[in-house]
Amino acid sequence: MPRLIPYKSKRLSFSLLLLVGFLLFTASTASAWERDWQPQRTWVFIVGTLKWQHSEMFESFPQQNRRDAQLADFFRRQGVPPEQMVYLQDEQATTRRVRNEFSEMLARTKEGDFLFVYFTGHGYKSDDERQTFFATYNASDKVPGWSTESIVNDINQSFRGSRVLLAADCCYSGSLLKEARRLNDGVSYACLTSSLANQLSTEHWTFTESLLAGLRGRAYEDTNGDGEITLGEIADHTREDMAFAEEQRSSFATRGNFSRDTILATAAPRSSAELGKRVEVRSEGDWYKALITDARAGQFRVHYYGFEVSDDEWVLPGQIRNSKIVAGASGEIIWDGQTEPNGAQEPAGERNRRRNAWISAPSTWSH
Repeated sequence: MPRLIPYKSKRLSFSLLLLVGFLLFTASTASAWERDWQPQRTWVFIVGTLKWQHSEMFESFPQQNRRDAQLADFFRRQGVPPEQMVYLQDEQATTRRVRNEFSEMLARTKEGDFLFVYFTGHGYKSDDERQTFFATYNASDKVPGWSTESIVNDINQSFRGSRVLLAADCCYSGSLLKEARRLNDGVSYACLTSSLANQLSTEHWTFTESLLAGLRGRAYEDTNGDGEITLGEIADHTREDMAFAEEQRSSFATRGNFSRDTILATAAPRSSAELGKRVEVRSEGDWYKALITDARAGQFRVHYYGFEVSDDEWVLPGQIRNSKIVAGASGEIIWDGQTEPNGAQEPAGERNRRRNAWISAPSTWSH
């Protein structure tokens, strides 16, 4: 039989709930105020193509737990108004629809607004290699994809806001940065991409995961531990993730008042100085590249590059060894670890089988 609670106790409990709710609201509001972007003044345009109409030209990617959807969900949860967001996925992302909806969004922006543009999928170049295209759903020999040139041209023509953050996770995505230099002088911009302009990109989600972690305020991306995650910290973390896990270079540039010091998120205190370290972890008999994301009671939680969050696990210090990467004089990435970069041994267990499937996917396709 349930115990009756006196009326005064109920009233006290209700008051405490109101107080807790007020404190939580105040804390979340303060966090929003500390960031250098406000959801109500933000416009988000996300295109994610993981499958294509012409599958003989563009190989599909796994649909499960797609990070582009997580990115869109992040901005929704932060309070970006639905009418200021466009997320086109797969069949929705035809060239015509992408370009039309992008132009329509830009025309509705106002002075002082912030624009976030993101693409993931395949990137490809024209036959003469002078233009770079993001592969829309119906891209083909007859239908060009979404060109990086047109993205910048449309922003120059129609964007009325002040700041733009461009991001792309695909082959040749660095071409977007080259084009961004043509943006009107009145627009401050930052551009962060998974590869250089003439470089292929990994099929893994490593770049987008790093971007998401920074926007979400994960403590391991707060390099100096000051409780604020800046654009520069996200760019640095992404660069090191891509070099360590994927052996490729990301690209990054800023202009105007969109500087490296722009605060994009707030972070909780770091639980350990080891957070954010890139290491190798022994799991089920093999070594895997991983990122330390948390620490507790002498153990470390690690995320394995190229795998799902469900594969994250707590490990003991004895399972971890350090590894490093260095940049060669010509700009190439030199791996300086003690095992083969992509794991030469046959993994044991179902989780390792999936891990190996990711690793062995064709590197010519970008993600």
